[in-house]
Amino acid sequence: MMVKTATIRGTILPPGPNVLLRMHWSKRRRKQEEIKLDILANNYVLPVFEGQVEVVYTRYYCRLPMDWDNAAGSFKLLGDGLVELGVIEDDNPNIVVRFEPQQEKVAKVKEAGYTVEITALD
Repeated sequence: MMVKTATIRGTILPPGPNVLLRMHWSKRRRKQEEIKLDILANNYVLPVFEGQVEVVYTRYYCRLPMDWDNAAGSFKLLGDGLVELGVIEDDNPNIVVRFEPQQEKVAKVKEAGYTVEITALD
C-alpha cells in the first residue's frame, strides 16, 4: 500500500544522543525494541513509503525542551525502528531528503510523546 502522507504517533520519548552514547549496547537494543513496540501499539496500520520522503519529527515534552542537536539526535532509535518495521526504506539522506525536528510543550507528563509526519516525494 503506497501512501502519500502519514503520521506515526507514540507515547515513549526517545532518548537523546547524550544518553545513547553512555548506554550499554544491550540496554540500547532493549530501548530500540521498546520504541518499535510503542510504534506498533499506537498505530493501527503502519504505512509503507517507497523512495524519497520528508520527515517532520515533533517531540511533545512536559518539563524542559532539549537543545536542538539533542532533539534531532533523539530521532535515531525511532528512525531505525521505522526502517526495521518497513515504514521507510532507509533513514539515510538519499531517502530522507528533508528532516525537520520540532518540539512542543504539553501540560502533563501523560501527554508527552512524539509524532512523525512522513510525506512521500514524487
